[in-house]
Amino acid sequence: MFARLSLIAALAVAPMAMAQDQTPPPAPPATAEEIAAARAIADRLITAGEARGVFINTTKDGLAQVTHVGSGMTCRFEGGARDRIMVFPEGPGRPPRGDDVGCVSYDEALDIDLTLYATRYRPLPSEAAVLADARRAIESRWPDAQPYAEGLPTLSLEGQSPPQIAAYKIQLDGRQKLTLALVTHRGEWGFKARATGPYDQAMAVGLFAGVLLQGALMEREAPKAD
Repeated sequence: MFARLSLIAALAVAPMAMAQDQTPPPAPPATAEEIAAARAIADRLITAGEARGVFINTTKDGLAQVTHVGSGMTCRFEGGARDRIMVFPEGPGRPPRGDDVGCVSYDEALDIDLTLYATRYRPLPSEAAVLADARRAIESRWPDAQPYAEGLPTLSLEGQSPPQIAAYKIQLDGRQKLTLALVTHRGEWGFKARATGPYDQAMAVGLFAGVLLQGALMEREAPKAD
């Protein structure tokens, strides 16, 4: 099953792979046993995250998949120890239960942590305001963070504006890392990706986050059948 998410990750680093003539072959179709195992992982994550009714199990192949009912954001998981679903509690000044959620995953092959968020703000702030909040959070956690000025690619679905991005060079566990935030709005929902990975693979980290953020929104953007 690990190869399936790594194949998605490979799409993010395809320019590097092609340059080295190392483009990976497509993964074989999942077996019935692999699909059942993936569905079990998705069920476990929903239960562990106390997310029944907020997320549903939409697994179709050998990769566990859940969909956030409110926003349509889809998250995919290998079932690793770091994978989890978050449903943030409601409270004063916070959205109702189910209107502020996240999916956490870790790609071991690329050493990239990724969190996807969906939040229904009332009122909806601008993408720039949400990105500014993300910047402040990064700078608060890592006071020595240095803005990444080299430029990273941004990806978008057809007909949609590319997400706004902020990236920093940080020190984490004695290693140089790139940490970034991507922000995009769709209707009444705000979506954000937070990714952290090796600094010497900054382009791959940016592409990986962009591919998986847009992948998480593809099904909600797909035309509905009549």
